[in-house]
Amino acid sequence: MSSSSASILPTPDFSWDPAVRPPVAGLRPYREQTYRLEPEIVGSKFVVHNYGHGGAGITLSWGCAQEVIKILRTRGLAADDSIAVLGAGVMGLTAALLLLALNLKLTIYAKEFPPHTTSNVAGGQWAPSMVNHRDPVQFTRILRGAHQEHKSRGAAYGVSPRENYTLVHASNFESCPPDVIPRPDAFAHLPFAHLTSPGFGYATLLVEPPIFLAKMQADLHAANVTLVPYELTTLGQISNLSETIVVNCTGLGSKAICNDRLMHSVKGQLVLLPPQPNLQYLFAGHHGYVFPRQDCVVVGGSEEMDIADPIPNMQICKAILANMKGIFTGGPTMAMQEEMAPSWAMRSK
Repeated sequence: MSSSSASILPTPDFSWDPAVRPPVAGLRPYREQTYRLEPEIVGSKFVVHNYGHGGAGITLSWGCAQEVIKILRTRGLAADDSIAVLGAGVMGLTAALLLLALNLKLTIYAKEFPPHTTSNVAGGQWAPSMVNHRDPVQFTRILRGAHQEHKSRGAAYGVSPRENYTLVHASNFESCPPDVIPRPDAFAHLPFAHLTSPGFGYATLLVEPPIFLAKMQADLHAANVTLVPYELTTLGQISNLSETIVVNCTGLGSKAICNDRLMHSVKGQLVLLPPQPNLQYLFAGHHGYVFPRQDCVVVGGSEEMDIADPIPNMQICKAILANMKGIFTGGPTMAMQEEMAPSWAMRSK
């Protein structure tokens, strides 16, 4: 489908006072080859690993939780089974809610709980970004299940349909089956006042992390699920837990807990602008993105491999902001060529 013209959409206000709204940074749990979604026997415990989803944790969350249930059903579930969920980010909380729906007894153990998890430091667009897989059939099943569940949960869980405008074809969207992400609209001129480039519009979802995580945590509290502060350093420590089944959703923590050499931290930095309710679209440009949410307008676009320091870098944050402002206003931007972009510039958007 081609669109030669469309209503002009408002340009973001890129004014930023970092003293009022400091930047944030998070460490994505990126795993080489593929995410880990498989069972393992550890001593007397039946463990299901569910980690390593890179920048697609929110995107894949419900679908991966459904796969956890499939694995546990294959093992066999009894009414008196007790389950420990490790981790209270998006993977742990979605798995816990689906387990709760089966009327199973569970406890969540985590080093951090919302709003202090890595999942809270995310833009929130539904897109399988920066994630590897080796099983296309399973991956497609996860995408379909996750997208459907997000849509069905809707606004109460911070989910809303959004159009994402891009300057080029977006491989992360086009890796999805067309019944999940339809083929994009093509624009001879993107619908912005000063952005004269051609581009594309993808119909996707915005999943707002502050709303999504808080709602899931509230659901678990309402069901009297116990949340226990607990930090694991080795997988052997699960022998201290009373539960017979363990679902490991510790994300980047699994690098040490499971001695998983395929795991890497990928640092991402976000500038948080004041909310702008008039912006109802998403945008992904040259090494960056703009995601307007209810709590703020998120401007991001960095990835630094194997950086373990979650402290924001003000120089990088200012560069991200200047780049996105330049795209919308016709000012200077980063070079589009990959080899000319700075080493921290995001290449998966």
